[in-house]
Amino acid sequence: MTRSIILSLLALLCLNVKAEEKVKKTLYVQNAYIINMLKNHPIQKGSVLIVDGRIRDVIYQDRNKIPKNAEVIDATGKYLLPGLVDAHVHVTTGQHKNFAENMIYSKNLLEKMLIGGITSVRDVGGKGDVLKVLQEKSSSFEIKSPKIYYSAFFAGPSYYKQMGTTEFNACTQAVDSSTNVQNAMTKAKNAGASGVKLYATIQPDLLNQLAQEAKKQGLGVWGHATVMSAKPMDAVNAGMEVMSHAEMLKWEQCPSLSMSMFDNYEKYYGKFKFDFPELDMLFEKMKEKNIILDATCYHGTVNGLKEAAIFTKKAHEMGVKVAAGTDYLGEQELPYIHNELESLVKDCGFTPFEALKSATKIAAETFNKQNEIGTIEKGKVADLLLLNTNPLENISNTKDIHTVIKEGVIYKK
Repeated sequence: MTRSIILSLLALLCLNVKAEEKVKKTLYVQNAYIINMLKNHPIQKGSVLIVDGRIRDVIYQDRNKIPKNAEVIDATGKYLLPGLVDAHVHVTTGQHKNFAENMIYSKNLLEKMLIGGITSVRDVGGKGDVLKVLQEKSSSFEIKSPKIYYSAFFAGPSYYKQMGTTEFNACTQAVDSSTNVQNAMTKAKNAGASGVKLYATIQPDLLNQLAQEAKKQGLGVWGHATVMSAKPMDAVNAGMEVMSHAEMLKWEQCPSLSMSMFDNYEKYYGKFKFDFPELDMLFEKMKEKNIILDATCYHGTVNGLKEAAIFTKKAHEMGVKVAAGTDYLGEQELPYIHNELESLVKDCGFTPFEALKSATKIAAETFNKQNEIGTIEKGKVADLLLLNTNPLENISNTKDIHTVIKEGVIYKK
């Protein structure tokens, strides 16, 4: 079956999106309790005017005159906040027979995310050809999906050998000392990637070269907190902007690391401490350099890695920015971003407001879109989440969804 036929079949699958849903209307969300995420002040009652997918005005005083031709959402007694952002997803992973099957699987996941309150995602390791098409279909409202920002995935040859990977492309690259770093980054950028994920078996010198070239070409520098043999402080010094998985910070206490994760575990397993001076120095440097910790706290905790919550809590206490990300899609009705928020509050000492900030304003920073989304302000993209109950009283209320608005388009279950 040719690619053009496959894409035609996929277009038919998208007909369940009603035509009127694709049109950005003038909306007036009236009489909501607005949680604008600008600062933690008492909630104010107000209304939001949306025109052509952007917030035209936020009105906190009484106004009886509704704009002409506006569709009105009566939000009396409800709570309006920015759409949630999941800063760590993998929507194309899994075993799929072909491109079309992968598209159907990913499309279903993305629809679940959008209806579950997520209006943007950062995909940090997936199939670039599938992600590019999904991104285009999301942008044109052909599918029900959050906005998608995705990475190119870089690791050393030994990692791919261990994993049995034999297919490489612009978004899956093997890198070592012989790599033309400039060409590698150019390929990633031309493939539509917003950033590069530096994943495993990369030495500190190469890590630095990759990070600097990515920045030069306008790509985000994302990666595992430990890339082996590079440790967390090596990633900080190289200029990594978002470091994933709080539990991986434990490797900073090790005197040295080899390129093999298996060798390192054999050498250090059972010897890790969860409070060590190198961790304090690491967090101080991360705060100084404005590096975001993509903690994936719930994922770590549910898999028995208690250090995920311990390190996330300490990072937060020391002023490091923490983004909410899941790395955990699963099959439950609502996306796991809600579990991540609950974990930040329950296990890491965040207030509900701080947890929401991690899933809105800070998460938007992970792909450099904080000037477009993440707060409710005049001029920003109208990505909004309307809840029936107050999430500042109970963070679990983020699950009590009334309406999701993505770029001015309304979505309900």
